[in-house]
Amino acid sequence: KLALVGNPNCGKTSLFNIASGSHEHVGNYSGVTVDAKEGTFEHGGYKFLLVDLPGTYSLSAYSPEELYVRKNLVEDMPDVVVNVVDASNLQRNLYLTTQLIDMNLRVVMALNMYDELQAKGDKLDIKQLGYLLGMPVVPTVSRTGKGIDELFDTVVQIYEKSDPHLARHIHINHGAELVHSIDRIKTLLQKNTDIRYKYSTRYLAIKYLENDKEIDKVVEALPNRDEIIAARFEEHKRIESLLKSGLESALVDAKYAFVQGALAETYEPYKGKKRRNTLTDKLDAVITNKWLAFPIFFFLVAALVCLTTMTRMVDEQRGQIGIMMALGYTPLQCASKYLSYAAIATLIGEVTGAVLGLMTLPAVIYNAWNMMYVQPQL
Repeated sequence: KLALVGNPNCGKTSLFNIASGSHEHVGNYSGVTVDAKEGTFEHGGYKFLLVDLPGTYSLSAYSPEELYVRKNLVEDMPDVVVNVVDASNLQRNLYLTTQLIDMNLRVVMALNMYDELQAKGDKLDIKQLGYLLGMPVVPTVSRTGKGIDELFDTVVQIYEKSDPHLARHIHINHGAELVHSIDRIKTLLQKNTDIRYKYSTRYLAIKYLENDKEIDKVVEALPNRDEIIAARFEEHKRIESLLKSGLESALVDAKYAFVQGALAETYEPYKGKKRRNTLTDKLDAVITNKWLAFPIFFFLVAALVCLTTMTRMVDEQRGQIGIMMALGYTPLQCASKYLSYAAIATLIGEVTGAVLGLMTLPAVIYNAWNMMYVQPQL
């Protein structure tokens, strides 16, 4: 069993479609990947059950997607996890990777959209990044299928444990004081032998120190819960007095510091005079331009209103055209009549769009200007 885990819009579903032959809808709309999609395929003599879990930024219990993914990884543990990472946005994507490391799962990273990183002229030491993270990293482009076979070859190797150099067990370096807090809670949790078969006690300790509500329920059911609760209270006070920060914030900051350190050793942005841009960058430069953005927006609004009005009026006139044909009007005369209504509809749409645009223009310009140019200076 193989689970795909990654941030929204990292190309995870595209990879699922290529591997399994499924043709799921690709996009970040409501209703897409709300449940785990499953597909099967064969590779390297193995039959894979591939599970596409919902896109999520973390494994906390703050959203239904986060909780769903975490429950699937804990209660229905896959043999291998493929962590799909957007190569063009490494720092944000690797935060989820650090949480997978805490869970002590067998992970292979699919460094997806790798072509975009190359197009920008950036450099990444993939082998060293994999060593620092304790997992193999395989560059992929799920849009074209490049690197997919190599990815599943690596998954097979991890499953068979045929190459001990491919992966190694690591712990995220949270710093000495936080490690002391984690180890204290972990030691108390390990007194309960039953729980060790279901959870990584280190992961459980970290989430409990983060005040995770779902993990609170797990601890409440333990025989030594009072001792664990008291220890957490003491560690929260100790960390706040030492670091002048809440324990939860300190743990998150430590993970981002680990990611930044790993990227500092392995990632080198393009240093040329002019940074090479991808197609997405070029489109963003036009659409978000401070002078072109508003005209483009209002044009699209007017076009949408115009199209809606035209469609409705044309539908209303189809019956009239049928009557005209029955009365002996030529197709040219009918078309002329038909187009005249379309012209009227277009005019109405444009006028309506312009009026709506003018009514909202002052507020939109003020709010946009405030967000883009005033607030960043504060």
